[in-house]
Amino acid sequence: MNFIIRPIRLNETILLSEFLYEAIYQPDALHPVPRTILQHPSFWKYIEEFGTREGDLCVVAEIDKVVVGAVWTRLIHSYGFVDNKTPELSISLYPQYRNQGIGTKLIYGIFEELSRAGYRSVSLSVSKQNPAVRMYLRIGFAIVQENDADYIMVHPLASKC
Repeated sequence: MNFIIRPIRLNETILLSEFLYEAIYQPDALHPVPRTILQHPSFWKYIEEFGTREGDLCVVAEIDKVVVGAVWTRLIHSYGFVDNKTPELSISLYPQYRNQGIGTKLIYGIFEELSRAGYRSVSLSVSKQNPAVRMYLRIGFAIVQENDADYIMVHPLASKC
């Protein structure tokens, strides 16, 4: 499958609401979480006025001129918070594009953007049940905290001088 990874365009940031919903781990596909959950402040803060705050970086995966996935970061105090200098990463792909290597390429793309911007690490929060945990560990994320349901993971970034 041919795809490209590129920075998000300003007119595409509206797509982040769709990708935020897709990023929510839902173990029961027959009973999905209602989309109204995005209105809750704990979720909305991941995308509210995206592109206007420090740490707001995003790359997308595009196939045939259609955006099929996104990874974005933001400096927020939320589920994956570790400190005020480490942006938190969110990632999602439409289901039909998962498990094809696109997510890994997206993450490497955001690593480059973060390194260029001078960040030294990036964090994320992930459900322990989410199969993506294996991918995160494989590409170098380390578990730094956990609770009954989730891991907080951190990946160091190469510095660009």
